[in-house]
Amino acid sequence: MLRKFVRNEPIMAARIIRKRPCSLGCIFIVITLLAIAMFIAVNKEMRAIKRKVISVSLSRDFALHRSGIEFRSQDAIDGDQPVCMQPHLPVWTEQIRRLYGSCRPPPCVGDEHWVYTRDGRFYISAQTERKVGKIQCAYEAIVNDRDSSKTLGVVFPIKNGSLLRSDAFRVACKSSTGLKYLNIHAAIMPAKTMDKNIVDREPKYNVLMYGFDSVSRNLMKRFLPQTHKYFTKHLGGHVLTGYNILGDGTPAALMPILTGRKETEIPEVRRGHFGARPVDDVLKFIWKSFENKGYVTQWGEDMAHIGTFQYRMLGFKNQPVHHYMRPFQLQAKKSKYNQKYCLGPKRSHSVFIDWLKEGITTNFGIPFFTFGFFSEYSHENSDCFGLLDEDSVKFFDFIEDIGLLNNTFLILMSDHGARVGQLRQSEQGKLEERSPYFGIYVPQRFRQEFPIKYNNFLANKDRLTTPFDIYETLLDIVGETDKTSRQYNRSFSLFEQIPFGRTCNAADIAPHWCACLSWRNMSTSDTHVTTVSKEAVRYFNALLDEESRVCHMLALSSVIKAVKLDSNNDVLHFKHSSDPDGRTADMSGHTRPDYAYYQVTIETEPGKGLFEITASVNVVSGVVSIGNDNISRINKYGDAPACIASRLPELRPICVCKQLNTSDSRSLP
Repeated sequence: MLRKFVRNEPIMAARIIRKRPCSLGCIFIVITLLAIAMFIAVNKEMRAIKRKVISVSLSRDFALHRSGIEFRSQDAIDGDQPVCMQPHLPVWTEQIRRLYGSCRPPPCVGDEHWVYTRDGRFYISAQTERKVGKIQCAYEAIVNDRDSSKTLGVVFPIKNGSLLRSDAFRVACKSSTGLKYLNIHAAIMPAKTMDKNIVDREPKYNVLMYGFDSVSRNLMKRFLPQTHKYFTKHLGGHVLTGYNILGDGTPAALMPILTGRKETEIPEVRRGHFGARPVDDVLKFIWKSFENKGYVTQWGEDMAHIGTFQYRMLGFKNQPVHHYMRPFQLQAKKSKYNQKYCLGPKRSHSVFIDWLKEGITTNFGIPFFTFGFFSEYSHENSDCFGLLDEDSVKFFDFIEDIGLLNNTFLILMSDHGARVGQLRQSEQGKLEERSPYFGIYVPQRFRQEFPIKYNNFLANKDRLTTPFDIYETLLDIVGETDKTSRQYNRSFSLFEQIPFGRTCNAADIAPHWCACLSWRNMSTSDTHVTTVSKEAVRYFNALLDEESRVCHMLALSSVIKAVKLDSNNDVLHFKHSSDPDGRTADMSGHTRPDYAYYQVTIETEPGKGLFEITASVNVVSGVVSIGNDNISRINKYGDAPACIASRLPELRPICVCKQLNTSDSRSLP
């Protein structure tokens, strides 16, 4: 009411002056009211500036922002902490910033596309014809040939609107004015093998996997912040904070996800080794389970010349999926249209994304399993990885706009963190390598149809998980089981309960790949423990500052418990894999810890709030970093925040309203 009054008061005063002559006293009243209005406005602005200063200061000290804080409440916490506790690592520090260069990609050059594809057909651009004259084109199909590529006979002229004969083609066009166009195109030929009886028998859930090479959870937040925000905040996807790799490199991540096996558990598939066989001779890939249920399948990676299953292995004897990007990528790599980050006039990632979209729309209405894996921008150097951010958001927005998210699992993932570079030589770099980004969006229909499974998933997202569990989850989605995989007793679907006390040994993670931290009790008077505790309370009060009229400012009452979380020695001693297949570990490294990791339990006054905070402390600078989701309120706050509960629910764990009897708040229900 006061704000409304202050906002309207100058207008009301002007109306009074217009209606009748104003006496000296009247003028004094008007001036007084205007002065009050100006005072309130200036005071409000000063408070805003003050909050901004505090926010900037805290973001420097804590490496987080006010808008990102998320408290976990007691209702979601039962029992002790899990045995495996992975570290919170700061996303940015001054040292990390210095490790990355600027991105200056060359511009993409080449003629604008004269032709395009849509819904499985070939079209000549009418807009281009208006510019260059009548166009005639010759079409040469590019197809898979024993996991390589070959071209079929030339079709000339190919008619506008013709059905495609392949998922990739070379085209040569000439206009009536003598201009020429040459290029290679990725496309989608309509699937012919779908059994409508199978497709229509029961409702199915689509799976869309959108992956990147060498991207840790932190690297995603550094270079694709909008993609991460859109996935988690807008769509409601969840990141698996306990996800841990199983071995070195991409095959060690993708083979267990797609087959449920490690490379060391299968018959020989490596090039140059006696008795080696193609990978599909010895393994059933998960996409075959989807095909058997009537799905159309699509798989592609943008660095096919060093393909996941071809660089060291013999690749596939038969085309692995309905829509396979490898033939296109092999031809594009050796063409004159290939440039760094470009394929002709378009960015290479845009070509890839368009191919994924076309696969979904061309076969619209048929359930799909689609997996696109991007490597070019992050495989060895991630300076230009951010180029994918805007287009990735647009792709997810497209998926949402066409109505697929009600019954589509969207998996935003990576295989591992960076394996090379200066950061990788540090303790943080080693831990990031073992902690790739892995996020899953569970569709609304599944949440409603299987509420128990969804609740299990929510509980499991912060527990120790591995690529084996993703394989079991995909089987769960398609409605199959793998008895052989279950015999190892190392994998769980994310929709069943994963043991709270799961260890790396139980999950079949070798010690030197295990990112779990070991626990060591600390004195509550330890310097770093005290620093973390005080800084946490300072942060709470910065959040409460704007509501200080109704909420008490908090004070540290006591530090109840503290533990230090140490990296295991095997991780610190691991240097690299000493063989080309990533099977043998060189343990001669002597990496020194960059950070000390602490978990403290504190009590605040008034209100006797109990909080558990997990933080890292830079051992050189002393800067404290507390993760957005690493603050837990571990006792009930009852009605203590009633004054702001509906208006600012995010502040409920820390606000103790001034009008309540705070001495009794501990016993509130």
